[in-house]
Amino acid sequence: MPERRTILYIEDDAHARNLVRKILQRDFEVLTARNGLEGLDILKQRTPDLVLTDLNLPDLSGEVIAARIRAIAGEALPIVAMTAHDEKQVRERALAAGCIGYITKPIDSRTLAAAIHDFLGGRIERLGDDEQRRATKEMQADLTSQLERTVRKLQEDNAELRNLERAKTAFLTQVSHELRTPLTVLSGYIQMLHQRLQADPRVDPSYVELANSAMAGVQRLHAVMNEVVVMARLAANQIDAFMSPVVVGTLAREAIEEYRPALERRRLRVEASGECWNQMIVADATLLRLAFSNLVSNAIKATPDGGGPITFHIGKQAEFLHVRVSDHGIGIQPDHLRLLFKPFYTSIDVNRGRTSKTDFMGMGLGIGLTIVARVVEAHNGRVWAESNGYDEQACPGATFHILLPISGDVAR
Repeated sequence: MPERRTILYIEDDAHARNLVRKILQRDFEVLTARNGLEGLDILKQRTPDLVLTDLNLPDLSGEVIAARIRAIAGEALPIVAMTAHDEKQVRERALAAGCIGYITKPIDSRTLAAAIHDFLGGRIERLGDDEQRRATKEMQADLTSQLERTVRKLQEDNAELRNLERAKTAFLTQVSHELRTPLTVLSGYIQMLHQRLQADPRVDPSYVELANSAMAGVQRLHAVMNEVVVMARLAANQIDAFMSPVVVGTLAREAIEEYRPALERRRLRVEASGECWNQMIVADATLLRLAFSNLVSNAIKATPDGGGPITFHIGKQAEFLHVRVSDHGIGIQPDHLRLLFKPFYTSIDVNRGRTSKTDFMGMGLGIGLTIVARVVEAHNGRVWAESNGYDEQACPGATFHILLPISGDVAR
């Protein structure tokens, strides 16, 4: 039995895609794409025997799609246009762009498969020289106009994004400045009250417990404010990294110890691995420790109580120090990986999460991983994340990687 030939159908209308697939699947293997870009992505992975494409797609015009298909797959791949417009001008432009034929809508289910077989068998609709020149000239004019509109829109969008970035940085700076003073005063009074309650044996123990809770809340606010301040200064390039020789393992241990009470409370453990815990590099100890702290906190929040171990690995990869923090937590959806280090992004559903740096699926401000990325960039390093997907039951886990350059002066 001969191998079934493959048709790629690019169509934004779901009903039309399903109809054509049902009509053609008896004779062909049918691949479908919802838009031009998705069709091009499929084409880069697998070359079909024929491309059937709608000309009126939301993202790319039929002429652009045909030209890109030709650039990817070459002249031998037949492209057939399909559209509801039956005007002579539309037909000529489709053929001038590289299509070998033209099928009009509505589709005739009785003849569609036969028409596809004809095109696969060598049928080609051609234009005369004058028609080809006229259609090509029209397409070039339209594409130039489209390009100009796209460039202008991109310039406007970029200007708006720059304004938003400046506004965001100014907001972070102003908020951190305005809140620091009242927070300092509040913290001072709560500490005084706490000390007096503890010193007076006549005080009801429940009042001391209330003071302890208030102290813990203020400490949490201080931690949040510190993150906001660091984020604002990093975003504004107003932070100076004080580079000096540091032992990476020491910073990692300090970051882990910071969360020792939370690890014990949630029955979690952090395992050390790798041969480079005593490795010395030139870095800003405060910033690097902050980055490690955020990665450990992120792993703790992703891991269920009593779950698998969190691994903190420090090894070497070529001329770089390779820091790797892995967990057995809920994992990350593949399409979210590229967003993780964006400011204020969080994968936790805000309707179900609670604010915490250590509770399972706890929420923060969404700047912890952004700080990690900015700190690593300040050290001329690289950071990325890997995960096999998101699953709250199977817990596929996630791994965060950091590569830091090793200075020859301090490497050992």
